[in-house]
Amino acid sequence: MSHRCLALVACAVSSLALAQPAPQASTGARFDGPWQVTIACPHNTEKSAARGYRRQFDATVKEGVLSGESGDAKSPGWLRIDGRIGADGNALLDARGRTGNPDYAVEHPPPSSPYSYRIEAHFDDRHGTGKRLEQRVCNFDFDRK
Repeated sequence: MSHRCLALVACAVSSLALAQPAPQASTGARFDGPWQVTIACPHNTEKSAARGYRRQFDATVKEGVLSGESGDAKSPGWLRIDGRIGADGNALLDARGRTGNPDYAVEHPPPSSPYSYRIEAHFDDRHGTGKRLEQRVCNFDFDRK
């Protein structure tokens, strides 16, 4: 093969390499970083009149997975939320915890009773909203810090 032909092949390969799109960051990284979670549960007149409350705590999204915790896992009032946020911003999060004051829980279980529920949520780059799917109405706001 002549030098001219080799030079043309090298130029063609270089041109193709330059024409290829640059690799994109993981779609999960779009939501990565610190977030603040706000839970608002209105007074529940159904079932057993659980009192309303509002709660805030910090969460982190790493590689598209949200993890946040309030309190100590061995103590009444503890709550942990975890789950993957899809590339489209949709998420089904898992919440688990221990009840605190019985007046704020459906059916008034004793303090430190374990519970769990799911949260249907949607995120954009700066904010997210969600709703609790079981037992009582609770709304969630997620704000990037």
